[in-house]
Amino acid sequence: MRYNIPALETKKALKFAKELDDLTVDGDFTFNANMSWVRPFGMLVAACSMKQFRNKYPDKRFRIECSTTGESISYASHMGFFKSISDKLSIGKEPGEAAGNNNYIPITELDLRQIHRDEISNGRMVEMGDAIEMKASELAKVLSRDNEEFHLLITYLIREMLRNIPEHADCNKAWICGQYWSDDTAEIAIIDEGIGIQSSLQRNMIHRKYIENDEDAITSAIKAGISQTFQPSKRNSSADPWANSGFGLYMVSEICKELHGSFCLASGTKYININSDGTNNIGDTFFKGTAIKMTISTKSLKNSKAIIKKISNQGEAQAKTIRNAFKKASMPSKGLMDNI
Repeated sequence: MRYNIPALETKKALKFAKELDDLTVDGDFTFNANMSWVRPFGMLVAACSMKQFRNKYPDKRFRIECSTTGESISYASHMGFFKSISDKLSIGKEPGEAAGNNNYIPITELDLRQIHRDEISNGRMVEMGDAIEMKASELAKVLSRDNEEFHLLITYLIREMLRNIPEHADCNKAWICGQYWSDDTAEIAIIDEGIGIQSSLQRNMIHRKYIENDEDAITSAIKAGISQTFQPSKRNSSADPWANSGFGLYMVSEICKELHGSFCLASGTKYININSDGTNNIGDTFFKGTAIKMTISTKSLKNSKAIIKKISNQGEAQAKTIRNAFKKASMPSKGLMDNI
């Protein structure tokens, strides 16, 4: 059986993931890599979906053929796309092998617990959140082009998405990929292969009453204050500055809109794509874990701290109207913790 890998832009990649889950494999299977266009989010979603598809049929033989040597294949190879599917493939660079520059972060696997252990080994007795923030700053420098405001904001976006993974995904590893495009927009994609948003939120019996499926889960998760850890009596009373308050996805999605970008969140069988004008659409996919795409334009970015403060204030106002939500954003969700 042969199957074409489509152009790896957002919606086509998410559709591809669903199509793979719907397929039944009876014999050998060949992926035809003839992609006309690739982007960071599309590459991560496709690579992980293909791995999950292979794991579904461990006794079957899988192959990948490149029928073209065009720019898209060359770019995907350099970014580590093929070897992120399987290290047995002989096409392109290993994940994280490409040096990166002020245009891109290659597909890179992050072990968040190891990042924390490394900081402690280096004599920095920091919390997991602090270690993740320092790593986020390091990654952000690649795309920031010596623009301090852009560096601060990218650090914040990456950190907010990474710090939720150990607590909510039952997973300590993530994949990241990023690109700065010629139109002064940046795209950052982050995924984990954990338990997914629905399973995470349904751990809390309070949320289980109204979150019945993946669509409920993703639409709830981008509201201010919605967290697995919510308890009516807790009310952000934890002394831990890194305690989750359920504002991360809300903050990031709103920042992307504020800076004329877009935001996509996929988990389980559904995704939501949010445009800069606030419109959104929900579609079908299949992804074991959580996949996030953030795009922002640097053209109107002047003061990162002001943007974060404005949106956190709006979020706290929104949270007051939601019954089962934390009413106050955590300290990290209101800005960086000055570890950079």
